Amino acid sequence: MKNGKVDGHVIDCSTGDEYYQIDVPAMQGKFVSSIRAGYLDILERIADHCCLTMPFVSPQANRIAGRIYDQYHVAPDFPWKSKDNGVFRHLNSGKWFGLIMNGRRGLVTKDDDEQNVDIINLKSDTLPVDGQSVFPAYHMNHKYWISVVLDDQLDDDNVMRLIDESFRLTGKQG
Repeated sequence: MKNGKVDGHVIDCSTGDEYYQIDVPAMQGKFVSSIRAGYLDILERIADHCCLTMPFVSPQANRIAGRIYDQYHVAPDFPWKSKDNGVFRHLNSGKWFGLIMNGRRGLVTKDDDEQNVDIINLKSDTLPVDGQSVFPAYHMNHKYWISVVLDDQLDDDNVMRLIDESFRLTGKQG
C-alpha cells in the first residue's frame, strides 16, 4: 500500500531487473501495453479482495453506512462531484432517508467551529435536538429534518434508531 493505493513492482524474470517501462506513459508498444494492462488488472483484483472501501471520513459514518446496508440493503450513492456526500434512498421509491456529508461542525452548531465532521441528515417527527449531537438540519427543512454529528458522542444504536424513524417516515405512503 502506498498513499492509500495498492502498488507493486514488475520484475523481468530473465534479468531480475525491475520492468520500469510500465510506469512510463510514453511507452505505448504492444508488449509494454499488455504487461501494463495485466499489472493494473492484478492490482485492481488485489484491492477488490483485500481492501475495504471507506467512503466517509469518520469511522462512525462508515460503521453506520455498513449497518444501513445490513438492515436495508441500501448503499450510499454519490450524486454530486464531491465524493464525501452520500445519499441513502429507499430502493422502491428513490426517496432519501439519509444524507451523510462532511463539513465544518459550525454549520450545525451555528458557531465558528472549524473542525470537519461527518454529519447525517435524517427525517424526524420527534425532533430530538439536544445541541450536542443532534441539531436542526443543515441544508434541509428544520421542521422535518435533523442533523446528527457522527463523532461517536451519540452511539451507533441511538443513531440507528433515528435512521429507522427516518426510513419509516420517508417510505411509501398509503
